[in-house]
Amino acid sequence: MTMNRFTLPAITIFIAAACGGASSGGGPSKEPAAPAASAALAAPDTSAATKADAPAPAPATDGIPTSCADGHAEGICAPPKSFVQSLCGTYPKPEVALAMFSKKSPFTRVYMNRNMEGWYTSGQQSTSAKLIFDEELVVLTHLKVNKGGMVIGNGATPYDVLRLDGVCSSVESEAVTHKRPPSPKYALVPWQHLDKNVQDALLADSTIAAAETTRRKECKGTTSLGVVSPKCAAADDRLSKVIVDFLKSGGEVPFPKSTR
Repeated sequence: MTMNRFTLPAITIFIAAACGGASSGGGPSKEPAAPAASAALAAPDTSAATKADAPAPAPATDGIPTSCADGHAEGICAPPKSFVQSLCGTYPKPEVALAMFSKKSPFTRVYMNRNMEGWYTSGQQSTSAKLIFDEELVVLTHLKVNKGGMVIGNGATPYDVLRLDGVCSSVESEAVTHKRPPSPKYALVPWQHLDKNVQDALLADSTIAAAETTRRKECKGTTSLGVVSPKCAAADDRLSKVIVDFLKSGGEVPFPKSTR
């Protein structure tokens, strides 16, 4: 379409310039503006070819996978490895954890059958977790047994799991059960560390808003050392509980706007 307006010499000059490469120190060009526009239109073709040859980058946690990844043990639905690496690669991401615990999330849940301190051994996140009896966890990884490898313990692979507070942890298969207890327990939602847009979305629920108002009242004056009154601790527990109820009843949360 645009090419019809160009004269043959102009096209010839443009092709010769493209083959010669970009100049690093010449004076300003005196060529008409039309060939420059043609160069701009031609550039995406080269860029597209370069992108096609380059490997796709690992996705960041700006979206929750909706299908099960391959390679996990039978009966396990867990997210792709690239997603888990992004989720557990640095600091805990409680906003993503809230979405992972939602009613619509397809991923397998397991429950602790004991109290134990856990660490994430599959990546760089180094936050310790005091896992508690009957705590619900989302499975991030539970790989198939390598039949050709050495068998350790009962031969089952460990579980990498996610807590409600965004902390990733690794536990042995003997420490969890798939049988849901009558009243599962959960890690405390770190309300003050949630991104503001996530807080605002949760506060649109009247029950959560009332619980947060009580928490703010009872926890006013809490010291930087984390010393809280029994009433403040109870208010924190109550706020976490109503957030869990919100998620289990189908409530959803947005992703954080800040990258922190």
